[in-house]
Amino acid sequence: MTYNPPDTPPVEQWPLLAAPDCPTCQRPTEVAWIGPATLADGAQVNVWRCRACPADFSIHAVYWPVLDGPNCPHCHTEVTCWAALAPDALGDLWTCEHGHEFVLTSEGLIVLPEDAA
Repeated sequence: MTYNPPDTPPVEQWPLLAAPDCPTCQRPTEVAWIGPATLADGAQVNVWRCRACPADFSIHAVYWPVLDGPNCPHCHTEVTCWAALAPDALGDLWTCEHGHEFVLTSEGLIVLPEDAA
């Protein structure tokens, strides 16, 4: 019997239906999930492979759902929601009820869109 691994991690680690863009060639349709891994510093990651280029890359594993999101750094509202993973900033993209976007890194640093450019 052949093993057919899933294309994305378990839903508690990856709440999106689509794979991330490949950081090398930017082709999301060719990216497949390889599996979980532990880095030398102990960080849990999900390893991905691009079938187009072929590059391997990892994204830090995050367990969802998050019940208490960060306050918006723009307007300080507490009503924020998780939007997507932000692999370029190694963090998570959040939005607030007023439409502001920001990235929260795994170290707890906030990256604003104007800072990322």
